[in-house]
Amino acid sequence: MEIKVPQRIVTAVRATTFNISQWSIDHPYPVIAFYVGVVLLAIIAIGVYMPRRMMPYVQSPLIGIVSMMPGLSAEEMEMYISKPIEEQMVNVKGLRYLRSSSQDGLSIVSLEFPYGADMKKALFDVQSLMNVAQANLPETGANLKPSWVLAIDPLNIPVLSLSLRDDGNGRWSQDQLRELADNEIVNRLKTVPNVYSVVPFGGYRRQLQVIVDRNKLAAYGLSITTLRDVIDKYNVAKPGGILTAGANEAIVRLDSKVIGPRDLLNLPVLSIAPNLLPESGTVPALAPRTVFLRDVAKVEDTHWERRSAYHYLHDGKVENSIEVAVLQDPDASSPKVITGVRQELSRLERAYPGHQIRCGI
Repeated sequence: MEIKVPQRIVTAVRATTFNISQWSIDHPYPVIAFYVGVVLLAIIAIGVYMPRRMMPYVQSPLIGIVSMMPGLSAEEMEMYISKPIEEQMVNVKGLRYLRSSSQDGLSIVSLEFPYGADMKKALFDVQSLMNVAQANLPETGANLKPSWVLAIDPLNIPVLSLSLRDDGNGRWSQDQLRELADNEIVNRLKTVPNVYSVVPFGGYRRQLQVIVDRNKLAAYGLSITTLRDVIDKYNVAKPGGILTAGANEAIVRLDSKVIGPRDLLNLPVLSIAPNLLPESGTVPALAPRTVFLRDVAKVEDTHWERRSAYHYLHDGKVENSIEVAVLQDPDASSPKVITGVRQELSRLERAYPGHQIRCGI
């Protein structure tokens, strides 16, 4: 049995059905414009908005607690430092693994969280519990460096490694270059957008060294600890209270910070009467009543004992240098950060002539 559909119904159905292929053939220009727009948006997104890095970035789920106490053995660091911290850190919510490593004078406690965890909250929780754990640690001594909490991120490597050195004219010493890097260069590069951190590295840091004459020290009946206490006593900057005179008040400050060798040499160490001076050939007969540091020691403006070094290979020559490592924000684009750093470096070279900064990506 054959059923015939009226022609007017077939025409109505065809009129209400949209044929995208037929429409594309009949209207080619909107189709071309659509695809051109998609391509342009992709180019803009990749070239402008999408960050470019040397490798894909995945947030690290690691947090470290570093404690330093020179003089303690590895066993003592584990017993008195690592173990109390571990016992407190097990209360951190969401913790996956807890490890510690102890060696002479150094303790590192590592905390691992699941991938995707809120690491900012985890870092805050660890810092809060670390304040509680401090009560179970040994009392701080003169040589104790406090514990600090930091995020361990092995993927956030430096985007630039800068070599800072003298241009060959001898106007900048290595300790002066390190001081320039620690202060001006670090502060200026941190103003570049999307720069996360700037870390200088090198074996030269300025230090005033007091070299004591033991014979003169013994002649006056003094000890090394006496000189240390005198330097600590005078090398201070702190408030001294309030001076009241009628209806007026004035804030008193004590500022005797040591700036250079001359300040150290002029520190008074001991006051004695001339007739009580020891009869020794190492002490002049007409010695002053006040014994100053310059009478028993000399001061050298030099740098710390070198325990690390950075070298720059230039034209086949290995030269001593200071490294300045630039780390970018995890979600930043490396080409933009590098361009901004290079522009700031050109301004630094004009402001501080006599040094050279070489870049390595």
